[in-house]
Amino acid sequence: MDYLLENLETERLLFRKLNPSDFDTWLAFYKDPESSELWNAALSPEEACKQWFEEQFSRYDNKSGGMHVLTDKKTKAFVGQCGLLVLDYNNSTEIALAFSLLPKFQHKGYAEEAALKCKEYAFKTLKAGSLIALISPSDMLSEQVATAIGMEWEDTNIYNDKIVNIFRLKK
Repeated sequence: MDYLLENLETERLLFRKLNPSDFDTWLAFYKDPESSELWNAALSPEEACKQWFEEQFSRYDNKSGGMHVLTDKKTKAFVGQCGLLVLDYNNSTEIALAFSLLPKFQHKGYAEEAALKCKEYAFKTLKAGSLIALISPSDMLSEQVATAIGMEWEDTNIYNDKIVNIFRLKK
């Protein structure tokens, strides 16, 4: 199954695969104090970003989805990342929606726009029965996006040694 979203479009955004040349642009995400509070704060921004890139390239190679760069179709600006990830969660394989935006592009509707496109792809193309999102309990913006696209809180659990809120949307 193809979980990659390369060349998908929304009204304002284009999805493309992450490239090594995107490193310096995405490093700003890890240098942002609010973002680093949510993920990989124990690592330096450079180490966390390097780990992130390696994980995405591994996902591409292993056909387990991966994050995609979101570019603004008008300005060509790198807005953030969004994608579908194949995860093992609670002894089952799940399709998870994930998204992160560079701080200067938050609060502009980009995350919801990209998340809606991922939701459409998951249900229409992949014929998924449900879609989950694993969200840090302190990440209120991501929880708002999840609920805006129809997801509902299901549980709070531990995933990869982190406490996360599980949101789910069933077909």
